[in-house]
Amino acid sequence: MAIDRLVEIYAFNSEVELAHGREFANSRKLSSDGDMLRPRLMSARHARNKTAVAQFLKSRGAVTRSPEIVLDHFASLFDRSLDAVVGMDHRGNVIAWNKAAEEMFGWSRDEAFGRPMGDLIVPQQHRSNHTKGLSRYNKTREGPVLEQRLKLTAINRSEFEFPIELSIFPMRQSGGDIFYAFIRSLLHEEARQTEQERRAQEADVLLRVAKNLMEDISLEEFTRLCLEAVCDVAGLDAAHVFYIAGVGEARRLVPSGSWFISDPKFQAVADDTAARTFEQGRGLPGQAWSYGEVAIVKNISKRNDFIRRESFSSVGLTQGIAVPIFQDDDIFAVMEFFGSEKARIDEEMIRLLRTVAYQIGLAIRRKREAEERDILRKELAHRVGNSLAILNAMLRGTASKSSTVAEFVSTFSVRLHAVSQSYTSISRPNEQQTLRSLLDGALDLLPNSEHAHVSVPDLAVASDGVLPLSLAFSELVTNHLKHGDPGSVGTVIVSAEWDPSASYIRIVWKEPRSTKSESSSSGYGSVLLKSMIETHLSGTLNRSFGHQGFSAEIVLPNAIFGGGRRRE
Repeated sequence: MAIDRLVEIYAFNSEVELAHGREFANSRKLSSDGDMLRPRLMSARHARNKTAVAQFLKSRGAVTRSPEIVLDHFASLFDRSLDAVVGMDHRGNVIAWNKAAEEMFGWSRDEAFGRPMGDLIVPQQHRSNHTKGLSRYNKTREGPVLEQRLKLTAINRSEFEFPIELSIFPMRQSGGDIFYAFIRSLLHEEARQTEQERRAQEADVLLRVAKNLMEDISLEEFTRLCLEAVCDVAGLDAAHVFYIAGVGEARRLVPSGSWFISDPKFQAVADDTAARTFEQGRGLPGQAWSYGEVAIVKNISKRNDFIRRESFSSVGLTQGIAVPIFQDDDIFAVMEFFGSEKARIDEEMIRLLRTVAYQIGLAIRRKREAEERDILRKELAHRVGNSLAILNAMLRGTASKSSTVAEFVSTFSVRLHAVSQSYTSISRPNEQQTLRSLLDGALDLLPNSEHAHVSVPDLAVASDGVLPLSLAFSELVTNHLKHGDPGSVGTVIVSAEWDPSASYIRIVWKEPRSTKSESSSSGYGSVLLKSMIETHLSGTLNRSFGHQGFSAEIVLPNAIFGGGRRRE
């Protein structure tokens, strides 16, 4: 049977099916050469597929001795194709729609058949060009996009826009040309490409972190370089790290001072942050600390709960993200990143930040441990020097007061034991200690400790506050021995003001005379004292030097003493 006759038969089948359903046994139609056409019993879908294939073969000049067998094969392939295959007539209406097209675009074949192709799969912003291109082809039979592999976007029934690869082939015929398109979704390929890019970015950041870790640079510089690496990938403009400091309920997020800013204009936010601390649950970093999870803020200028809103909004930083950094199961720091509306803060970036935060956390801990070992080395040298100074002062003081060698040995042995006991309390910070016991242990280092006057409440000290407080008191005693007036060694007055309803305790240390001036107070011991009080205990330290002697005022959060709890 000739291919022309098959085209007419299958087209007639489709027409009858549309008009009468399956009841078309008596339907008849004259063919183009005068013969009577009778419809064949087959599904409308199969008839339409074979019509489309027959038209395709006819337009390509296909010749075969068994055209009907070929049509059956091609119709089956058409419907089983993994790519979507759609057909459109010269008016732009759908004439072919296989199963893959149904799955890709969400329209069944019956729903799509006869409807404008542009309404079904062409994105709104491209429909005008689609209509113009079809009109131009109908006039000129020329189309620059035909018979090429194109990458563009399409929409499905839900108007979700996704990437596709498309090839369009025109089929010429006397009643108006028709077009067939082979369409492959690139959605999964794009997802794979995005995942590969994300992993490449992640690898690049981690490589830079590893490289920086091997460099002989400070923790502050290392942190800044890590923040810069993340900002480069995410298109962010500013980043900073908070560390958790303090003990008990007085724990706070304190600024590290380590910033990355992409432009000097963002220095204002660094200056604003430098003066702030955050408790758990307060502010963006406090939320990340409290939840143990990423915290995000958008539209900063409209967020009254964003404490630093004014400074951030003034320089165009509109969104931010905070990421906790863990050490085992505990959070020890929080990174925060900020950017403009163009910054990329999405699920992919959040996953990247979590991974990078973990690696940076490991690296920061290694750097901190290395610096802590260096500090301990310096502290050991400092302690040895101080111990020798203390022992020398004790030796001279004891010798001047002893009338016999036996008396000297007896008295000096007791004081030497006191030195040992003082350092024992420092080396065992987890044992229960009180404010009074820590002071007594430190003051026992003085040759004339009986001259010291102590008036403080016997408050229990939290376990993680014992070591920094012991070191602070020991440092004050050491400075007294090194710089106090030789004739007044041991004359120290220590008092404490404590109100159970207040949130702090004030401790005052006074020495009547001192050979040390304020200008000479920047040695390692002074740095250590300030670090213990302000960084580790979240307190404040104020010292004064004058003709009346030396005084130090230490203000500490009540939480260090269990909220002001006396020892039972």
